[in-house]
Amino acid sequence: MRLSVISDQISLDEEKAFSQIQKEGYKEVELHDVFGHSIEECTPDEVKRLKTLLDQYGLRVSNLASTIFFLCPLFPDDQVSLFNPTFYSIEGDVERHLEYLKNACRIAQELDCPTIRIFPFRWPDNRQGPFGTKEDLDRICENISKAVEIARQEDRILVLENCPYSHLPKGQMTLEVVQRLNDPHLQLLWDPANSYRAIRKNVPQDYQGWSLEEELEALYPYIGHIHLKDYHYDEHFPKPFLHKALGDGDIDYECLLSKLYKKGYDKSLSLEPEVELDLTLLSMRRLKAFFQ
Repeated sequence: MRLSVISDQISLDEEKAFSQIQKEGYKEVELHDVFGHSIEECTPDEVKRLKTLLDQYGLRVSNLASTIFFLCPLFPDDQVSLFNPTFYSIEGDVERHLEYLKNACRIAQELDCPTIRIFPFRWPDNRQGPFGTKEDLDRICENISKAVEIARQEDRILVLENCPYSHLPKGQMTLEVVQRLNDPHLQLLWDPANSYRAIRKNVPQDYQGWSLEEELEALYPYIGHIHLKDYHYDEHFPKPFLHKALGDGDIDYECLLSKLYKKGYDKSLSLEPEVELDLTLLSMRRLKAFFQ
């Protein structure tokens, strides 16, 4: 079991983040926000700087958490916007995102990183859900197939994340894309917490039945990377899903992690806690202790 954490969850200063990750005994780091932008925007000089720092702190890159296809309209009239202004993301149409993907592949090769995250397209501000309809899935598959062709040429693996701000917030929904395209260069980035906090009105009824344990069983053969975070649901808040340190929320991670361990999962478990630094460090220590 390989443990990882997204560097910007520790610090926006790359060296400070890598130093702290090393001190916590982690050997892997996931990269999203670096040098004030998303990883797929890095220049060759920035990649060299990252490589120097990674070597200095003895870290391997588990995944490039790119924003390919996040702020990308699925249909021509769709209007998309950021849910959080501090989340760095590229913009533009499909062709522009595919150009960024080519750069991400080159960065992944330089950093010896096998996988690159992509998204199933931000749900639009100007259309009402549910999303993930047959028409949505057909268009998503059409566009992602173009990305898979680039990944095949560059010998990288794309991992498709179920994201609550996208057309496909549930793992069951991203599974359908991966099964339909059926290519070893496309796998799943499973985020169980994202499935848990999916906005129900945005999810078609057919995808609302599975528990997280059932999702894990179905998705397991296709998983290339996993994100971990925790939520507690409290209906008294305007945004009822409250971020918590790993183990303090509603998700039964003891069950999920035990199942992964028994199955012999040998890819990365990467923390994306989205909490204050002290709670991020607590999450790192709890995850590490689980496997000791």
